[in-house]
Amino acid sequence: MQQVHHSKRLRTGGDEEVISFSEADYEGVRLPHDDPVVVTLMVELFTMKRILIDSGSSADILYKHAFDQLRIPVDQLKPVKTPLVGFAGEMVHPLGSIDLLVVAGTAPRQTQVQMTFLVVDTPSPYNAIIGRLELNLMEVIVSTRHLLMKFPTRFGVGEARGDQHAARQCYKTAVTDRRKDKVLPIANVELKGDVEPERPQPVEDVVQVPLEVGNSERVFQVSSQLREVENGELITFLRNNRDVFAWSAEEVPGISPRVMVHKLSVDQARTLTRKKKRNFSPEC
Repeated sequence: MQQVHHSKRLRTGGDEEVISFSEADYEGVRLPHDDPVVVTLMVELFTMKRILIDSGSSADILYKHAFDQLRIPVDQLKPVKTPLVGFAGEMVHPLGSIDLLVVAGTAPRQTQVQMTFLVVDTPSPYNAIIGRLELNLMEVIVSTRHLLMKFPTRFGVGEARGDQHAARQCYKTAVTDRRKDKVLPIANVELKGDVEPERPQPVEDVVQVPLEVGNSERVFQVSSQLREVENGELITFLRNNRDVFAWSAEEVPGISPRVMVHKLSVDQARTLTRKKKRNFSPEC
């Protein structure tokens, strides 16, 4: 038996029960595998399939194509200013956030929790992603080996089993779509050498603050999301250390030419040799 360590839970009858995973939990699972846990849950009384359980995600994501199926007016979305940043650094700006009731398990061993989802309009084979915050809130124990998640309820241990076939289909779709995005028609690419590269943009709203009071030419930027006390402390700190800022090359003296000047690796003891001129044109 494979047992997952966790704290003990009490049944309504008073008996202690430990959440564990055994050989019986492999039922329907094709081994070996490295598939993710993709489950079906009730979301606002709708049966929603293809929900990815991702303990590595710090946010709960609801994709727009699934949000539209819930028939919830868009004006119920709460504004969200901070973008989502992926593992590779890519940014996605959510359309907004919304609180939805999610039910896991089958009666009577069910658990329900109000989750705050970030709604994003981007292609995905999944309908939603549930991250570690809500998994901890539901006290869920996930076994990726068994493609199963278990959780305590008033009537004993509830469970939601992953759909291995759906997980593989989602993975196949994601890989196929990613390859399509990378295919470029090289023959139709127009090279523009005079186009300036796009400057990176801040991930949140910023406010420009003059380095010196009354001098608007030299400014620095601070986040608009800081509290008043933090904002004041940061501005004071930057102004007190304004001597470390350099606004032109003239303000960076003292660098040794040994560092700045490039020199060829030439052996001074060798006699210089001049090569004969080579003609590359067949007419010469």
